[in-house]
Amino acid sequence: MWAEKIFPQKPYNVNRLFRRLNLDPLQCVDDHNQILKVPLIIQQEKEVYSVQFIGTDEQPCFEISGQDDSKRDEAVTRINQMFDFQMDTPSISSTLRKANIHSLVDNYIGMPIICEPDVYSALLKNIVHQQLNMKFAYTLMYRFVTRYGTKMDDVWFYPNPEIVSKLKVDELRELQFSKRKAEYVIGIAEKIVSGDLKLEKLYAQTNKEVYDELLPIRGVGPWTVECVLLFGLGRKDILPAGDVGIQNALMEWYQLPTKPSKEEVQAYRKKWSPYSSYVSMYLWESLSG
Repeated sequence: MWAEKIFPQKPYNVNRLFRRLNLDPLQCVDDHNQILKVPLIIQQEKEVYSVQFIGTDEQPCFEISGQDDSKRDEAVTRINQMFDFQMDTPSISSTLRKANIHSLVDNYIGMPIICEPDVYSALLKNIVHQQLNMKFAYTLMYRFVTRYGTKMDDVWFYPNPEIVSKLKVDELRELQFSKRKAEYVIGIAEKIVSGDLKLEKLYAQTNKEVYDELLPIRGVGPWTVECVLLFGLGRKDILPAGDVGIQNALMEWYQLPTKPSKEEVQAYRKKWSPYSSYVSMYLWESLSG
């Protein structure tokens, strides 16, 4: 067994990290011991990694541990990206404070971008979540993964594309998927299995190239692509303009008479570039206090 310590820059808001992860019933979180269990597939093999907060506010520190030393470097790299352990908090704070959102920054600075274990999980999750309220979206995804996925060390791995591609629409309808959403999920898995969709390419692509790659897929709209960029690829300058939560939070934060349009949201994004993804996280978090 191996273990490696990671020291994020302060402030790193551990409480908000755990709070947000706890919204998802698929996450394996031990709040008392401040431990996360993370399912990763590396070199086509599943392994569950432990991530424990062992630091303080003044010196944030996480310890990552796993079994197979040959996969250590890739596991550490991916977990760093998943929980934004290399977040440049001083630069983010400096940039956003110049954009006249001091109170929002004061309340939420140090909140990381929290990513899925891989792009496939992010794409599947956001296809399921689109146009649903958060509580039911998490419930639906939980039903799907616990029905067709794999459990290891108390942690659930998403069902692989080969399994999903062989499902029937009626099977997903039994879980309360809409007919179209069931078709979208199965269709995406079929594209991956056939080789028409190569998700590993997305990591090296620009945001525009990711849009061009994903938007033609049935069931994928701009919101889904933006969520994949944000929660699958960890891109730092994404503000989903069509997201109702973002629009509501902006309306409340700026005391606007109506929800801002997509164009107005994009105008805000330019003020917060290149760190608008963090503002997205702050705005979503502000909806729940």
